Amino acid sequence: MTDDTYEQGGAAPVLFAAGAARGLDALLDEYRARRVLVVGSESGLARAGFGHWLTSARHRVFTGFRPNPDLDDVLAGCALRERWRPDLVVGLGGGSAMDVAKMVRVLPADRDAALVVLGGAPLDPAPRAGALVLVPTTSGTGSEVTRFATVFDGERKHSFDHPLAAATRSVVDPELTATCPASVTTSCAMDALCHAVESLWARRSVDGSRADAVRALHALTGPLGDGLKDTSLPVREQLARAALDAGRAINVTRTTAAHAFAYRLTSRHGVPHGVACLLNLQWLYGYNTRWSTAHCEDERGPAHVRAQLDVVASTWQLDAVDVPRRLSGLLTELGWSPRLSDYGVGERDLPDYADAGLGSTARAVNNPVRLDRSLVLRALRAIH
Repeated sequence: MTDDTYEQGGAAPVLFAAGAARGLDALLDEYRARRVLVVGSESGLARAGFGHWLTSARHRVFTGFRPNPDLDDVLAGCALRERWRPDLVVGLGGGSAMDVAKMVRVLPADRDAALVVLGGAPLDPAPRAGALVLVPTTSGTGSEVTRFATVFDGERKHSFDHPLAAATRSVVDPELTATCPASVTTSCAMDALCHAVESLWARRSVDGSRADAVRALHALTGPLGDGLKDTSLPVREQLARAALDAGRAINVTRTTAAHAFAYRLTSRHGVPHGVACLLNLQWLYGYNTRWSTAHCEDERGPAHVRAQLDVVASTWQLDAVDVPRRLSGLLTELGWSPRLSDYGVGERDLPDYADAGLGSTARAVNNPVRLDRSLVLRALRAIH
């Protein structure tokens, strides 16, 4: 086992190795944690080999959250933190478990106070619960190496973006992903792909983040498709590494418009997050290609934006004009429709859908090409 550290963006050390999770109890001992608050599902803990935590006097396990967690879920976890006063928080599971753990570690347990912090106010004083250890059991979200988390309050999405949302240590064990349902593996791989592409063209990109994104892209092109059915350790390691690289990339750049437009699909129509992102990436890539000159927002200019679009195309040995069709075909290959109407989005829903995406300003304005509402609606109607 080796520590894989990454300096840019201030990411915490990552322990990446098959079987690394088997040393997790010893790691907690290193932190001298007497009281540990664990965020995860009972079934997930059992599959990972930590069912004994459920009855341990040293641990309190918080399971009261759902996929795409709601603020009320997070506040319930914060209330447990206030009662338990843990020395350390562990988030073990998919992106939702890790995001909840990040927020449970530091958010106020009071709803109004939490909303103020989610709106960007400083944590003063921060109700910090010691160290934060994140253990992903899926490959895709990259939450284990990012300093932000997502939570919904009804249909309104909040991003908690703060240094204290970053893990103290992450343990990435590809063996833990072997029992993932096929649909989860697929959606997570789509999420990692979108992270890589969006980070590559993001207005906040730098040389290091683009290098990480390119590595993730190349690692994903092999397994994506029928390769996702392969549960062998080499493939699981490749997916875990790609997710890690893509996560490191978005930790620097954040995501862009494909994520901005995905949130409504998930919150209102129940579309898995990665699928929702790829549904939007298929039209967004074409949009960015077509309008990269006329509506360029990246200070580095249209040539820079086109160069990143070409990097994505070259990964599949395609011309840029053919990439949207490739992304659409990928959705079909993986068992998902590329049409919004097949997820319950009606023609009359499209204006509201567009406004919701444009209203996610932090992600929308990070897109390298300005998002004109009328042009966005035209693009959405083309995949409806």
